[in-house]
Amino acid sequence: MEKLKLNNVLPLGIILPFALILLTEYLLSYGLNFYNQKLSQQINDLESKLVRREKELITNLEANDFFYVFSKVVNILEIARQRHSLNFVIARFNQLMPKFLIIKNFEFDNDENKITIKASVKDWIDYVRFHNYLSKIQHFQIKEIQFPKFEQNEINFTMVLGLTPSFYQQ
Repeated sequence: MEKLKLNNVLPLGIILPFALILLTEYLLSYGLNFYNQKLSQQINDLESKLVRREKELITNLEANDFFYVFSKVVNILEIARQRHSLNFVIARFNQLMPKFLIIKNFEFDNDENKITIKASVKDWIDYVRFHNYLSKIQHFQIKEIQFPKFEQNEINFTMVLGLTPSFYQQ
């Protein structure tokens, strides 16, 4: 009987390259997995250092009386800067509103930066013109509209208008 040679049973010329490719892929995936774990650990370490440093800075700032007084003054100034005078809001509102609009009730909410109006116009054409005007102008954003009603020969409606930053610019 002839001896079986490994070369005759398994063609090493075909299998060996595939085995090398599989081994290389395995080593690469193992190396990338190890690298990914190392990067994740470094990210976690940096995040914990950042949180720890942030806490140190906050405790140092809270202990500093000058910073405490300064922050209070800055907060008060910022609140005062963001408050808008009612006279300015009414004057600007009147400047932007069309002349055919009859305002029956006007409410200004400075905290939510919105105006609620109860108004009327003479006919439906004026109502559509007014609605189109508000839709196109960038100073207002229509938040709510109550369905208009025809009463006593005029169209009555209620609207809530949000004021955009461009409203406050002259």
